[in-house]
Amino acid sequence: MSTNIQWCDETWNVIVGCSRVSGSPGCARCYAAKAAKSPRLQQFPQYQTVSNWDGTVEFVKSQLIKPLSWKKPKRIFVCSMADLFHANVPDEWIHQVMAVVVLSPQHTFQILTKRPERMKEYFSQQSLWIKWYEAAKDFLWDAISEKFGGLINLQQYFIDQPFPLPNVWLGTSTENQLMANKRIPILLEIPAAVRFLSCEPLLEEIDLRQGGAIQKLISDSYEWELVNEDIQWIVVGGESGPNSRPCHMEWIESIVQQCQQSQTPVFVKQLGANAIFEGQRFKTRDKKGGDIEEFPQELQVREFPFSIHE
Repeated sequence: MSTNIQWCDETWNVIVGCSRVSGSPGCARCYAAKAAKSPRLQQFPQYQTVSNWDGTVEFVKSQLIKPLSWKKPKRIFVCSMADLFHANVPDEWIHQVMAVVVLSPQHTFQILTKRPERMKEYFSQQSLWIKWYEAAKDFLWDAISEKFGGLINLQQYFIDQPFPLPNVWLGTSTENQLMANKRIPILLEIPAAVRFLSCEPLLEEIDLRQGGAIQKLISDSYEWELVNEDIQWIVVGGESGPNSRPCHMEWIESIVQQCQQSQTPVFVKQLGANAIFEGQRFKTRDKKGGDIEEFPQELQVREFPFSIHE
């Protein structure tokens, strides 16, 4: 694993740069905006270009074919230092990214956005496979020609792909109830093998039934039960970094309980740097509260949805 993000094996930053979403408190202390300015990343020209975090985006061509070289199956977080569906990212760049995804069926690609409207618009286009094929032919042919031997074979490969792609998980960030109610219904309209939520940084208690992720039904015995609808995975965690906003562990516990009752896999990533339990600061040795051994037992849950590799 070459990333500190516990729920993926690799990050793939073929596009970098973003801007904060107006009205979205999860953007207020964006980890990526801070990291882009760090000395560690400022040594790379792409991060020098986007360091103001003002919507400037950069396509890092040297990173495009990276997943093709990873033979062992990996869970890959796409654009951890960007939002693939930012308004300033042209469709042509997304086509190239998706062409690599299609050509890498051994991997699972986790695509997370705070802009599900654009994600829905993109995946609603007609004949996307043609655009992905054209991107593969124009930008990737040198890297893949030996495997396919000819453009006709390459074209047929793209024609034969199922939709939605089985190795693509699509997710949206839901840091509070307002964002959950706004973004989840849009995500549910997008075809995906797996849809997921990132409730991080969790800034208040969230009832996932309100957003439509899970619904409350009455059984024949007239007892209330939660039934999983269309969200197959939920990641939850508190905020990290200096001046982190508080995350009450009861909020995390509520998410875990909702997921367990609806049989939805849940991944508790971290308690956060400012975890609160029963009104008191919950101190951890790990500065992000990310050591699962320090979690209360009921929060020691790190599950994944079904995978094409299982």
